[in-house]
Amino acid sequence: MSLALRYRPMDDGGILFDETTWKTHILTASAALIYETLIEQSGGDAVTMADARDGLRDALDLDPDSPDSIQLLAMLKTLGVIRA
Repeated sequence: MSLALRYRPMDDGGILFDETTWKTHILTASAALIYETLIEQSGGDAVTMADARDGLRDALDLDPDSPDSIQLLAMLKTLGVIRA
């Protein structure tokens, strides 16, 4: 199942457009890197929360329990990038 999102890199970050809600989300450089990594690993489909947390920890050497990570993962779950 392909996501209803369109992503474009912009400067150091990126823009994520939700075709379902017509909302645009501006991603910081770190958020864009995390989004790109998750989408690359999943082949463009939604990932499980466990896979997203593992991707942050293993592929990016980030703490998935940091406040910033938790906030970003919650946003990506809302957008459908992360499934239950």
